[in-house]
This record gives sequence, C-alpha cells and structure tokens, in this order.
Amino acid sequence: MPIELGVYPTIQPDTALGQALVAFFDVLEPIFADGENGVFQVIVFGGCAVHVHTQARGSADVDAEVASHGYADKKEVIGLLDDDAYLFADEAGVSQILELDPGFNTTLGPLHEDYEDRVIRLVTQSGVDNVEVYIAGAMDVAISKLGRFGERDQSDIQALLRLPNVEVEEFERLAREAIDYYVGSHLPIKGNLNVVLDDYHNGG
Repeated sequence: MPIELGVYPTIQPDTALGQALVAFFDVLEPIFADGENGVFQVIVFGGCAVHVHTQARGSADVDAEVASHGYADKKEVIGLLDDDAYLFADEAGVSQILELDPGFNTTLGPLHEDYEDRVIRLVTQSGVDNVEVYIAGAMDVAISKLGRFGERDQSDIQALLRLPNVEVEEFERLAREAIDYYVGSHLPIKGNLNVVLDDYHNGG
C-alpha cells in the first residue's frame, strides 16, 4: 500500500552503509527518473534498519518491502533490484556488498498494522527523483524481530529499545496488539516479548 502523503521524520545517513542504502536503489533510475511511472516507495527493515537507527551494526542483506511501485511493472522493479549488488567501502575502507534479500516478507513475523505511520525518510544529496527510501520505525523493527528471535535479533531489539526517542511502554502496547492479529502461534511470540521486557528492565 502506498505511503500516504504527509510530513514524515527524516534521517540524514552519516555512515557509509546508510548512504549506500539510498544509492542501492539508484538502479531504478531508468524507470522512475522521468516521472512517467509515478513514485517508487520502499520501506527497509532488518539489519540495515537497525544500523540506520543505532549505528550498532551493518548488514549485507537489504530486507525491503515495496510500498509502491507507481505505474511500473513490479516484476521489472524487483528484477532490477534482485540483480543489483551495490559495492561500497565502509568506514575502515573495507569493501562491502549490499544485496536484496528476495525471501524477505513482512508477513513472516509480527508487525503492527499501523507501521507505515511511523516510517522515517532517508535523505541524501544524491538519489533518483521519484525514488523514496524509508526506514521502518525503531519500535516496528523491534516488533518484527520477535518472530525469529535469534541472539542477534535479541541484541538488536535491546539496542532499539534504548534509543532516546523510544518508550518501552509504547513498544509493549504495540507489540501486544501486533501479536493479537499475528497469523501463527501467539504463545512463542508472547514468550519472546516477555524475555525482551525482562532483559530490558534488568539491564540486559
């Protein structure tokens, strides 16, 4: 569903990965630059989103949901992104590669139905006209990680919850609402949420 018109918070990425994340989508310039195909909108989740919010880690995989492909053929858009591997140098000068994770799907884990209301726009000096890159809000990224819940996911959730603009009570409310309409067994996800809250309050 296209992101509605409005004024969204913005992040000016000041890391190599953050800037590369926007440049990664420049491969869509032939489709969207002239405006004839409308606006492309993408929402980034996963490790890349965690990095933009916290600068705590990076990720080679781009977990992305296409919110709008405008009037373009979605298969063509996904094909271009899936074929693209964006090479960049991190702060240490080490070459890194960003690649789209074709298996990512927001339905694989819990996610609050209003997550699009909390997206944050990535802005850079470069970038293709009509290609809008958004990051899922910190609480929504954390909620999405309650499903797989590996060690790295747990670490990411704690880093997100300790951001100064995140209220853990609001996170808990949104997470419980998301679990209520999650398609799948609720008990494991509720257990994961309890672990997260215990770790948070115990300084984990």
